[in-house]
Formats: sequence, structure tokens, C-alpha cells
Amino acid sequence: MKKITFILLLSFFFSVNYSFAQVNNSTEVVLFGKKKTIKEGSLIRCATTEYEEYLKTKNPNRLSTSEFEQWITPKITIEKENRKNTPKGLRQNAIITIPVVVHVIHNGNIIGSEENIFDQQVISQIQVLNEDFRKKSGTPGFNTNPVGADVEIEFALAKRDPSGISSNGINRVDLGQESWSTDEIDAIVKPQTQWDPEKYFNIWVVKFTGNNLLGYAQFPNASGLSGITPNEGPANTDGVVIGYAFFGSSSYFPGGTYGTDYDKGRTASHEVGHWLGLRHIWGDDAGCDIDDFCADTPNAGDKNEGCPTGVDSCPTSPELDMIENYMDYTNDACMNIFTADQKTRMTTVMNNSTRRVSLKTSDALVPGVTFANDASTMIVTLNINCSSNFSPVIKITNKGTSPLTQAFIQYGIDNQNLQTYNWTGNLANNQSQDITLSSLTTTVGNHNFSSTIISVNSTTDQNTSNNSSTVNFNIENSLNYSSNTVNFSLQLDRYGTETTWKLTNTAGVILYEGGPYTDTAVAGPLPALITTSFNLPSNDCYTFSIFDSQDDGICCKYGAGSYVLNTPSGEVIASGDEFGASDTTKFSINSLSTNEVKNLNSVYLYPNPTSNLLNIVVENKLDFPEAYTIINSLGQIIKSKKIESQQDLSVNVSNLTQGIYFLKLSKNQSETNTIRFIKK
Repeated sequence: MKKITFILLLSFFFSVNYSFAQVNNSTEVVLFGKKKTIKEGSLIRCATTEYEEYLKTKNPNRLSTSEFEQWITPKITIEKENRKNTPKGLRQNAIITIPVVVHVIHNGNIIGSEENIFDQQVISQIQVLNEDFRKKSGTPGFNTNPVGADVEIEFALAKRDPSGISSNGINRVDLGQESWSTDEIDAIVKPQTQWDPEKYFNIWVVKFTGNNLLGYAQFPNASGLSGITPNEGPANTDGVVIGYAFFGSSSYFPGGTYGTDYDKGRTASHEVGHWLGLRHIWGDDAGCDIDDFCADTPNAGDKNEGCPTGVDSCPTSPELDMIENYMDYTNDACMNIFTADQKTRMTTVMNNSTRRVSLKTSDALVPGVTFANDASTMIVTLNINCSSNFSPVIKITNKGTSPLTQAFIQYGIDNQNLQTYNWTGNLANNQSQDITLSSLTTTVGNHNFSSTIISVNSTTDQNTSNNSSTVNFNIENSLNYSSNTVNFSLQLDRYGTETTWKLTNTAGVILYEGGPYTDTAVAGPLPALITTSFNLPSNDCYTFSIFDSQDDGICCKYGAGSYVLNTPSGEVIASGDEFGASDTTKFSINSLSTNEVKNLNSVYLYPNPTSNLLNIVVENKLDFPEAYTIINSLGQIIKSKKIESQQDLSVNVSNLTQGIYFLKLSKNQSETNTIRFIKK
């Protein structure tokens, strides 16, 4: 079973530049594709039932809650008997240390900005986990309750990565997206970034779409349960996900970014409890007859919020609600207890459950290997727009102890006609730099692009495991239209506040945008049709994107909304309605063909983008062009010149204004190649 925790911040704002929208009367949130109406001021901090239903739709063989309890109950009994039968003088504290990797998922922000949180904020969270799970004296994790337990589980950041190289256990990943829905996290973020869950406890720190989530955890997977279909569970999603403003403690690192009332690191303590098999203290359902399978947590009729005192939601049962338990919903500052039975449950999971027991013998806490000369590369973006011509961007990082001053990089498409790039600079350990490579041209269809570090600092790279990066991509026939005028019509559903859209050019500049709009009464008619027109220059690629903040599009349960993007003659460029979180279409206007290549197919430009000189490289002398023409994005000819010598292959573009241009090369009046370049 998985568990996911949400909190909808309705009526208060962060004091740390982290804000949430207020909601009037009632509002709707989407929990795993289903809308739910909530009252103003109410908090949704957990959606375990909804998430489990979602998981069961993905995998019908997944163990149900009751089946998991059937599996774990006899093992808990054995655990208790073993402790009971062991003489007290012979008992030893066998501390379990779990190796942790924290994946900080960001959008290219500098460290310490928004979701790219400081290392110190990560370290403060590990400190809180250890205080809470060890009931450390003199810390907020200590309690004097007779049933309060030292769980004897500790957490430590990994000291090596999966390839055995030295690591600090913090894996920063720029995935080029500002925020993530839960579906996107499970489908994209986790599989791309996860370290081996047999050796590492994976925690992802992210910015959630809508900023209204705290986090969620994957419930432990059982194995060996007789009579139940074997189910190893989804390994590539195993771990915990926390919203970046709820990770870490403002008490230990006040320089971080935190959410009010949830700034002491207890979201992670709660979620790790679920990851280790704990249920909510009220048993995940309202009512005093529902059990959390821990006898020493008093019965509770429902969750508690805020920081109440003297709550007795089940007066026919002994004792007050344990509002200070980490598995309730109270504020961070009010939590300070795991009980003895909760400890037994967690240690039983650690000793038996798939991908939990293996962590006890992991080598992830053994210091990794370091090298003097070690560089890594990753592909940042391919910059593919409406053309088969693109200029990839790669990132080079110094992983070695010596300064990185030179790297020889080989790259290409489909491992053919490989080109080389000789990088020079000066990067200290763990410093990075983005490199824009020369423009490449390929054909319509599926391809792959790869970059490989051949050597560093004029010597052999001592760690080849991180030298290569490859991505698959697809070149489609670009949608090219002859009209510079594009019409847009938008019929909203009744929840206009969820809808936004934008139109950008190749450089990413927003040319037009709209929304969010206002909501419409459920009983009334749909809002009036919105219409507008765009005037777009020729010879550029455009991206139209429409977004729904609740991931359910603009049709159909809440009104038959839709959108259409078309030309005055009626050619439909894009349309849609049930598009989920977003819908995106790329198209061009009066574009010069970049697929005119006949025999001039061994010619490319560098550097691209450029601010001064643009060099024309001809790899095959038979393809030596006779002339070139520079054309701007409006289709106007800026300059033409015959190519009579090698010197003419170096084109001075310093006098051009910043923007997108096309260099059209010609030979024998029939052979042409048009290559796009950017003047910066």
C-alpha cells in the first residue's frame, strides 16, 4: 500500500515568500484524477484511501490493506515472542541505520532558491528524523510518556552513489520543469532519478503543482504471503516525496524555505512512518471501531489538527487521543512520540519487507571512491522546435579533486558522423557549466543523441561510468502555416480559476497569455466564449500551451469547455478539451524549409548561438558552397555574399540585433541548405 499526504492551505500565507491562494465558500481539489469538494478552511492532509484505489487500478494484484495486515500480524507476534523469551541481560540494542539519498528536483534555480534548497536544509531534516526515531533526550523528539519508544532506527546520507563514487547523499537534478503533479512524479521524476531502492532509501524533494501538497510515501511491500498472488510492488516508485517547504527544520536551519506550522521536519517523520508500515492513529477511517493495529495508541475517532489539548474523540475507550503521535495530523511542534507497538511494527517491516530488509546490508554508507581527474556529462536540452535543425545543450561537471580545465567531448546523432568539442575553462570540484554545441541536422523520425567525454585535463578520465549521456527524440513533420494571423477561441468550463494559457516563440519569450479566469456558478450557464487573434512574424517556431491547475482539463463534468487555434481560412492548428494537466502544440509560420538539404549535408555552423563570428564548417570538400544569404525571422534578406575562399566561411554577425536568423547556403543553383542560428 502507498500513502500520500496533502494539505490544502486555504486561508493563510507563508512569511517566507511562499504563498497559497485563498478559497471562498468551497473549492475543489483533484486527488489522483478525481475531484473532491471541500469547505472553506478545511485541510486535506492525507488521501491514503484515494491513492490506494489509484494504485489498485494500476495493478489489480497489489496487496490490499487487509492482506498486508494478514502478512505482517504473525511476524509481529514472532518479533514480540523473540524479545520476550530473550533474557534481559542478553538483550542488545541492534541499531538499524538506513542509507538515504535526497533527490532535490529543481528547475535550474540557484542553490537556496525556491525548490533547489540548501544542503543545510536537507541535513536539518536528517537530524530531525534521528531525534524523532531515537527519542533523543534534550531534543524536540524526546517524550516522557510510558509507552514512548526509542525505535532504534537511524538515518544517514549515503556516502557513495550507485556507481561507487563518493557522494554526500544529496542528488540535485534539474529536470527543466517548474512543478510536478503526483502522476508526473511517479511516471517521470522517480524512474529517471531513483537510486537502487534495494540499497538506498529514496526521498524526493519537489515543488508540487498548485503548491497544495505536503508529501506522500509508498507503503512497504510484503512478500511470501501464502494464498495471495505474489506482488513485488512497483520498485521504480518506492520512496517518499516531500514538498520543499515542508522538508527540514527552521529550528536547526532558519535560512531555509518553510511553511507555517509545518517547519519542524515532522512531515518527513510522518511519511517515513508510513514508509515503514505505520497507519494513522485513527486507522485511516472515521469511527472508534477502526484500528491502527497498535494497542498502545488510544482509539481515535478521526484525525486531529492544529495543536489541541484534552481531546477524547472516543469517550467509551480509555485515555485521551494521542495528538502528539507522529501519525496524527497535528502541527509539527506538537508531535513527539512513536509508541512501543509502533516500534515493533516498524522493526518487523525492516526485518521482513521487500526493499526494506536489504537496506540493512547495503554498502551505501561505505565511503565511495574519489578521483583526481573525473568529469561527468548530462544532456540539458536538445532545443528541438519546428525544425530538424537543433543545437543541443549539455552540462559538464567536475567530479574530480583536481580543477577541471579541459575536456574533449564527442557527440552526434544515432552514433553516426560524430563531431568533437574541445572545452576549456576552470571548474572546481562539483562545479558545472552548460555548453551549447554546434547545430545538427537530421531527418523526420525517431533518433537518439549522445555526448561522451573522451578525455579530461589532457589525460584519461579516471571514472568512465559518468562520461556518457544519451536521450531519444523524435523529429516530426513540422506544422507550417502561411497566415501570420492566428485566431484563438476558448470556451471555459465552470472553474475558470484553474485555466491559463500562453504562446511563446523559439527563444521562450511569452508573446501572448491569458488566465486564470473567474469561476462560474454551477447552476448558471457557461461563461461567454473568449476570442482573440495573434499576429505572428514569419520564420519562427511557436509553442502554444494550455494548463489546468487541477489536472482535469476543461471538459466535461464541470461544463463542456474546449479551445481551438486556427488560421483565418479555417485550418486547425490545435484543439482540445479533456487534456488533463496541460496540452502543448508547436507550429511555425511561413518558415523557410530546413529540410532542403540535397548534397550539402556535411555543413554545420559554430558557435551557435553566437555574438560575433559565425563559422561555416564544411567537412566534405565536394559540398563547398558557392554563396550564402542571411535572412531574418520576417523573411527579409539581410546580407548575401559569394564564397570565394576559406576566409569567407567566417561570417561577422556582430552588427545584427539579437534574435533568430537563417543562413541559406547554395551551390549550382539547385543544391541548398538552410540552417537556423541565434544571434545573442
